Amino acid sequence: MRSARLGPRVSSDRYAAATNALQAKRVGLPRGGSHSVTCRAEQQARMGHKRVLLLAHGKKAETPEFKEAYAWLEKVGHHIDLMKTGSPEDMSKGVKKLIAHFDDYDILIAAGGDGTINQVVNELVDQDAPKDTCLAVLPLGTANDFATSLTIRDDNLVQAMQTAVQGVSKPVDVATANGKSFLNMATGGFGTEAAKQTDSDLKDKVGGAAYLITGMTKVHELASKHAKARAPSTTHDSSTKWQKQEHGEKGTVDSWEGDLLVLAVGNAQQAGGGMKMCPEAKIDDGLLDITYVQNVPPEKVPELLQTLAMGGRDNDDLAESIKTMRVPWLEVECSDDLSINCDGEPLNDKKYKFEIQKHRIRLMVPPTAKDLFQDSKDLEDKQRQKEKELEAQAPAKAVEMLENLAMLLLSKSLDVCYYGAGALYGSSLGAWRGVTKPLT
Repeated sequence: MRSARLGPRVSSDRYAAATNALQAKRVGLPRGGSHSVTCRAEQQARMGHKRVLLLAHGKKAETPEFKEAYAWLEKVGHHIDLMKTGSPEDMSKGVKKLIAHFDDYDILIAAGGDGTINQVVNELVDQDAPKDTCLAVLPLGTANDFATSLTIRDDNLVQAMQTAVQGVSKPVDVATANGKSFLNMATGGFGTEAAKQTDSDLKDKVGGAAYLITGMTKVHELASKHAKARAPSTTHDSSTKWQKQEHGEKGTVDSWEGDLLVLAVGNAQQAGGGMKMCPEAKIDDGLLDITYVQNVPPEKVPELLQTLAMGGRDNDDLAESIKTMRVPWLEVECSDDLSINCDGEPLNDKKYKFEIQKHRIRLMVPPTAKDLFQDSKDLEDKQRQKEKELEAQAPAKAVEMLENLAMLLLSKSLDVCYYGAGALYGSSLGAWRGVTKPLT
C-alpha cells in the first residue's frame, strides 16, 4: 500500500536536476548536471594566498584545536611550512630559516604561549631580522596575555588563524630588559615571586586565574625591596619625590629612591593572567609605560590585586601607592636581587636597564586591537569596512538559508513534490527580494 504524499512521485532524474539547479544557483553556474560546484576554499585560493612559516610548540601542535586551525589554513589554499619546536634550539633554527629565505615567506606565525612568542621575538632581534618581518600570533598558552591585549581570542583558533593571514600588518616596538627582548611586559616584585610559585596543574585547570589565586595565598610573604631608579625627565606624582639632575648627553634625568613592592614595564597592557598593569600602553609609540607600587599594608593586598587586575587607577585608598609614568628608558637598582618575569623568561639581577626599539618588527593584528595602537586609523577604517561587508552579506545569507531549506526538503524523500518545493523556493526568494528591495 502506497503511503500518502504531498504530490506525484519525483523521478530520480528530476530530483538530481532540481538539486543541481539549486547548487548551480548558489555558485553562479548555469543549470545542468555536468557542472561541478566550486567550493569556497577554491574561490579564496584563487584570490591569492600567503606563504607561511608556522613555528608551533610541539605539544600544543597535537591538540584538536590547533589541528582544526591548521586544516582551515590548508583549506583556503595558503602555502604552509610547519616546524614543530621542542626547544629553544628548534626555535632558533626556524628563525634562521626565515631570515635565510626571507623572500620566500610572507608571514611568520608563532603558535604557543607568551613564552613561545618571547623566544621567537628574541631570535628575530638577536639574528638581526629585517624590520619588515611580519609576525603573527596563534595563542596556545595558559594565560595568553599578549594575544588577549591584541583582542585575539584563545577559544577560537580558527578565527585567530584568520587574523594571522588576513589581519592588518602594523609596525610595533620591541622592548628590552638588560638586552633581553620582550613584546608584552616585564614585571618584578611581589607578583613575579607569586607567579614563579604557581602550580602548573592549577594553571592547566583554571588558566591565567592561577596567578591571581597564588598571589592571594602568598600575602604573608609580602616584602618590598629598597630601590633606586633613574629615567628621563617627565611628569611624576609629587608624592613620589623624583629629583632632577643633569646628565650630559641624555639631558635632564630624574632619580628616585624608596621601597618598591611591584614593578611593571609595559610595551603592551597586561600580564600575569589578565592583570592590566599598564592599561594605557601603546605598542607603537616608542615609549615604555611604567607602573610601580610602593609599600602597601598586607591587609590591602587583595584590594591592590583587584585594582591592578581591572586596570583601575582611581582607587583613593591606593592612590598614594600606585604610580605611573611613560618614558623611553628606565634604570632600576635594588639592594639585593630582583626577580623579573620578561614575557615568561625569568631574569634575576640587582640592576636593570629597560629600553625600547621603535617599530622593530611588524605584527598581524585584528581591527579590534585599535586600543593598543597610537596610530589606529587604518584599524578603524578596516573595522568599518568589515561592518559594511557584514551588512551587505546579510540578504545573501538569508537567501542562502532559504535555498538550503529547499534543498533539505528535496533530499528528505523523493516523495516530496518537485513542483511544491520549487514553488516554496521561488515564492520565498521572491518574497525576500521584495522585502529587501527598498534596502538595496
